[in-house]
Amino acid sequence: MEKTTQKKQPKKGKSLSDFGNVKGMHDILPKDAEWWRAVWDTGKMLSDLYDFHYIETPVLEHAELFIRGNGASDGIEKKLFMLKTRDGEQVALRADLSAPVMRSYIQNHLGYFASPLKIYQNASIFRFEKIDDGKLRQIHQWGFDVIGDNDPVYDMQIILAAFEFLKILKFQNLRLRINTAGCKVCRTSYREKLKTYYRKQPMCATCKTDLEENPMRLFNCAKTECRESRKEAPIILDHLCQGCNNHFKAVLELVEDNSIVYEPDPFFVREKEYCNRTIFEIISSDTHFALAGGGRYDYLAEALFGKTIPGVGVALGLDRIVEQLRIKNVELRRKMKPRVAFMAVGDQARKMSVRLMNMLRMGGVGVVEAIGKKTLKAQMKFAEKSHVPIALIFGQKEAFENSIIVRDMKSGAQETFIVDTFVEQVKKRLK
Repeated sequence: MEKTTQKKQPKKGKSLSDFGNVKGMHDILPKDAEWWRAVWDTGKMLSDLYDFHYIETPVLEHAELFIRGNGASDGIEKKLFMLKTRDGEQVALRADLSAPVMRSYIQNHLGYFASPLKIYQNASIFRFEKIDDGKLRQIHQWGFDVIGDNDPVYDMQIILAAFEFLKILKFQNLRLRINTAGCKVCRTSYREKLKTYYRKQPMCATCKTDLEENPMRLFNCAKTECRESRKEAPIILDHLCQGCNNHFKAVLELVEDNSIVYEPDPFFVREKEYCNRTIFEIISSDTHFALAGGGRYDYLAEALFGKTIPGVGVALGLDRIVEQLRIKNVELRRKMKPRVAFMAVGDQARKMSVRLMNMLRMGGVGVVEAIGKKTLKAQMKFAEKSHVPIALIFGQKEAFENSIIVRDMKSGAQETFIVDTFVEQVKKRLK
């Protein structure tokens, strides 16, 4: 007797757990929209003031862009969201802001657009981080960059832009944690001195592995024995070449001239190989963690394309910023455009109301509505919850007479105007 194989029937439906958020990623919800809009508005305003131009790179790039830019020793491949296209290309979700921007700068000859090029970004980056410590895998960032000039004044402009961003959002007690990563010449000799020092010190197993590849990475280890060992470690400030020493001194003088509270930290490092000279992060005493970080990446173009193009930038972590604004319930005064509530009763009135609401919006008046609700009472309740100063009532009678009722929500007083003039009448009452 011939055996018949029974096909496994697919599930008819899926539970929410099957289609919930991907781990480490979250939604931006309407209830948090005011915080996010305040952050975006702040970034856009500062970008205009500092003459930064908008740039947006694709969310997908060739994976090699991030691998080559970060260096094999950084373990970046393990942190990339990588996939292979049908035609065999190895691509990855954008893992940082700097590498795609430098790719675009060279590919599109942006040095001819402006020199130096001052740009800003509002974008997400994606990293396959462990999420048990609360890290996100999709990180929203606002970036400021200056490409094409290595003058310390641009390091300072980037720092100031980030500081002002946070000050406008009412973060207090901000301080700058700053160090220098030197250059290839002085950093190479410094690393050899670190290796010589650490080979005689107790350290954890991970640091023993990192020692030969990048001994500066040991400064980031939080284990007690490693933190004790670093106390007497050589610091890069004592081993800088003349050029790096002059550059760092000039940056610190600018920081002092602009009355920024700063903390020189000789053990503050960035692991990326393309970082050089100025490196920094901005910390609020209220939060005790970094809200922004950046520095110079003069070696990035060389690592990617063999070209020498200086650059400096900063990325502000918007998820952290918004979370802190929400926790502290900071009152952010935003200039809201005037809004009115529009109410329509009856099929013909609802149909005509689409055109009338658009007339208001094109006249610069924001409109809230719940015209899908059948009764005037239900729509009025919605208008009261919206805290608008004026409500517009448009019923079957008004549709026939080509008129509309304007109601003052505070006093309850009502006036009737013809449709041709109602936008101007509403704007007068909103002044």
